[in-house]
Amino acid sequence: MKKVFTVTAWLALVVWSLSAAAVADESDKGSQGTGSQGTGSQGTGSQGNWLLAKYDLNGDSQITQSEITSKKRNIFKHMDNDNDGGVTFDEYENMDVAKRQALLRSRFNKLDIDQNGRLTEAEYTNYMGMFDSIDSDGDGTLTSVEMGVGEAQAKETHCLLWFCFRSSLD
Repeated sequence: MKKVFTVTAWLALVVWSLSAAAVADESDKGSQGTGSQGTGSQGTGSQGNWLLAKYDLNGDSQITQSEITSKKRNIFKHMDNDNDGGVTFDEYENMDVAKRQALLRSRFNKLDIDQNGRLTEAEYTNYMGMFDSIDSDGDGTLTSVEMGVGEAQAKETHCLLWFCFRSSLD
């Protein structure tokens, strides 16, 4: 039996909504992932907006290989701290740590409603991210259909704390 690891729907929802907010804030283009009704399908709606915000350097709603190369070249220059034309593991790791810290700070600030630098239990537990936009019938419950997950797939998912996996016979 092959085990495929995945994030729970609620955790994915929170992480995705906070990540999308961080990407939207970073892009200064105002393109946010709206209209996407699934968390697991990676449809063109939210993913397309994310890709455009990240790589469409000239704002023409198209991404060329040249734009991707230019973006990657710029990132490489930021990683090469000593400007020797190469990136060591330490330089690569420093960039990764900086990105993670920025994302964590963005997530924390989103949760810290009163912006006092301290999360209360109420602030942490009351934040629902994109829950309302996915709960299409407004009943306060996300069904497998609303999350874009088939019932059979949902029944094959097993969780322990925040780690979840799906078992399949593939």
